Amino acid sequence: MAWQHDRRSRQARGYGASWDRLRAAALARDLHLCQICARSGRVTPATEVDHIIPKAKGGADTLENTQSACTPCHRAKTATEAAEAQGRKVRQRRRIGLDGYPLDD
Repeated sequence: MAWQHDRRSRQARGYGASWDRLRAAALARDLHLCQICARSGRVTPATEVDHIIPKAKGGADTLENTQSACTPCHRAKTATEAAEAQGRKVRQRRRIGLDGYPLDD
């Protein structure tokens, strides 16, 4: 089955006023920095908030289950989760070091 876009409103999908408050709290807690980039030693402004455990897999709308993310990291994580949900193999990107060169795994 192909990936289907959920056409319900954001409120119907669970992203209403309470999510807006949770999102603001997560961004403030993380100092508006992407936590995914931070794990790689990069400092990147965060513009989005991500569920660490996706709601589709039972993740809750709690501060502990959120992380601030930049748009590229959030898109990559969402694409990986969508591919896994569809049973497709996910190709991992090479990790890049602080010097800009690929890291040996």
